[in-house]
Amino acid sequence: SARYSVTNQQLAMAILGKLGLTADVVRTGVEAVAAAATGRYDLVLMDVQMPELDGLAATRQIRGRAAGHRRLSNVAMTAHAMRGDREKCLAAGMDDYLSKPISPAALTAVLARWLPTPVSAVGAGQDGAEPAADGAAADGAAVDGPPDWDRDGMLARLMGDQRIANVIVAGYLEDIPRQMATLRGCLDSGDAAGVARQAHTITGASGDVGGEALRVLARTMERAARDRDLDAVRARMAEMEDVFRRLQTAMESLPTHEERD
Repeated sequence: SARYSVTNQQLAMAILGKLGLTADVVRTGVEAVAAAATGRYDLVLMDVQMPELDGLAATRQIRGRAAGHRRLSNVAMTAHAMRGDREKCLAAGMDDYLSKPISPAALTAVLARWLPTPVSAVGAGQDGAEPAADGAAADGAAVDGPPDWDRDGMLARLMGDQRIANVIVAGYLEDIPRQMATLRGCLDSGDAAGVARQAHTITGASGDVGGEALRVLARTMERAARDRDLDAVRARMAEMEDVFRRLQTAMESLPTHEERD
């Protein structure tokens, strides 16, 4: 089965910590259902793409088991930004919807709507930068396409915390080669669904760290896989590896804020 990326979890946990909240992480939809059943939580941030049981199915199970009990708020998180996605999440029983990469402002607004106690406000000027526009100046940017690394956007999502950013970047650089290897294995075996899942994971993780060129490419490959056009995916594997190498070089060669000060 596809190995789940930790980058999304690290980013969400970092923002929650900055807001003074505590959370527990589960790896699969089955674990999410079990955790929700304990009654210990006020809210679930449910990734739509999870191993064993996806977020939509897990939410349906949570709602089915909760009849007659306190309703647990459930917020979808997904790298998909397609027409109808929000409606699918709400139809499954989710209360709200967050698109990745997650911004502090968007997460804070959702938490304020659904948590029983208020959360800290996000600081001024840290309202979650949008991914850099095509051709925008950024670290390792290409002049005719999305930048290899939107470093400032990543730091904005982490409210300027360079220490946490370093941890997330290190985990991402370790994890993505494994994700790409698994994608290639699914491709070799003709597993279109597996290719789509892996490309989706790379899309979300790359968006979290500001790897815009890789995010855009992985999203294109995901769409091709969902159309069962594996030849189109296969034709872009070398490009994916090259884009990742550029991103890795940019991330490893630039000094941290602490080194510049």
